[in-house]
Amino acid sequence: MPSGRRILSRIQSNSYNSSSKGGNGSHTEDRDTNMVPLAQMAVLPKHCHLPEIPSDPNMSFEAMLYFFGVIAMGLQYINLYRTVWWLPHSHANYALNFYLIDVYLVLFLCILMSRRIVWCFVQEVYGSRFSKSVLFWVVQFLKGALLGSIALGLVYTAYMVVANHSALYCLFLSCPVITYVFLFGPSIKPLYHRCLVWPTSVCDRPRHKKEEEEVILFHNCVLTPDVIRSEVEYFKLDFNNRIKQVLFNSLLTAYYMTFVPLCFAQTHLNNPKNTLYYDTWWVGQHVVVTWLSAFLMLIVHYLPPKYLDLLHRTALHLGRWQKVEGRHAHVPYNAWSELTVWPPGALVKHVKGLFKAEGINVTAEPGNGMHGRFFFLFHQPMRVVNWLLILTWLLVGYQFFCLIQSTEWNHIVCIALVLFCNYYTLFKLLRDRIILAKAYKEELSEDDR
Repeated sequence: MPSGRRILSRIQSNSYNSSSKGGNGSHTEDRDTNMVPLAQMAVLPKHCHLPEIPSDPNMSFEAMLYFFGVIAMGLQYINLYRTVWWLPHSHANYALNFYLIDVYLVLFLCILMSRRIVWCFVQEVYGSRFSKSVLFWVVQFLKGALLGSIALGLVYTAYMVVANHSALYCLFLSCPVITYVFLFGPSIKPLYHRCLVWPTSVCDRPRHKKEEEEVILFHNCVLTPDVIRSEVEYFKLDFNNRIKQVLFNSLLTAYYMTFVPLCFAQTHLNNPKNTLYYDTWWVGQHVVVTWLSAFLMLIVHYLPPKYLDLLHRTALHLGRWQKVEGRHAHVPYNAWSELTVWPPGALVKHVKGLFKAEGINVTAEPGNGMHGRFFFLFHQPMRVVNWLLILTWLLVGYQFFCLIQSTEWNHIVCIALVLFCNYYTLFKLLRDRIILAKAYKEELSEDDR
């Protein structure tokens, strides 16, 4: 790292002076042989500046995610109800057996999965900031009418689905509730609160908020250990919430748009002797590919480069402790203090053992697993982006391989459309990777030294 402002550790100097002024007893002499002053000084890291990287607004992203889910559902219905209409003696006149598709189920799924884009429109579209403006009240009226029509449509289609199918099949529609409770608990706040549903804005430095409800994440570049640990705790909660939102919404998209049509596939056959034949491997693969594609779309949106840079800056201030194994009775060390910024290479004695400092400076708590995981994930600025890029390349490569091997028309259409959506995700990751590599070039060269 480039050299930064050096600050002498006040706590260690005082502790060493007080120990040197002690008595001449054998116990004091033994303690003085283990307690050594830290010759190095804490360094305030200098952070690189990232250029402005364009990202999709929440409204645009939700529209893309919704249409991706609708496309995935349509492709699953193609896999289930395709026909061989081109054969000379075929009784089918169309590419699909449309009479087997439950229209009310399709409408119910489309309305249900539009909840995010509708709520995003309600949260972010105002028309005018002034409550006395006519445009403001027109937009409010449109919001109310939209919410009312969505609620009525959802209730009506749900009633028709329940009336046309058995209760056992309708239980499939409520299975995601278990996943939600497992991820978020009994709270319903992650379903509607703006700061939890969508990623919070990130700023390089503190600034005055334009609105009272606006939340902006920023990094405090200080050498105060308790402030750094509190910042790490807050960012950990925010990061965990983003990952939970990504997991839940990607699973929800794959479940309702691809798995539920599969569950209701054979309930439309009036004659029980008839059987609907379909490629089980292919429809199952489509469910998994849809989940992975939605997962990558969401995580790229929820973890933008600015946010990852924010976590990287905090990890540089946090550092980590590496436990020293074995017996080191005569190795000089210092007693760990929560008010001290420790330089790299420092040995400290903690109730959990003997630890060695790693990083530019260390404010983490020895033996704290959360601090260790946070430093491991984010002290390398491009680690998360590289992992996502590798996963995207593997998914795109697998889809491209399947596209080459496919001979049936529905397989080709299914892979091509989903692959086209993944190309956009791959483009954003490659763009971010190239920009981050150039921005962190100096920092990475200093780490290699």
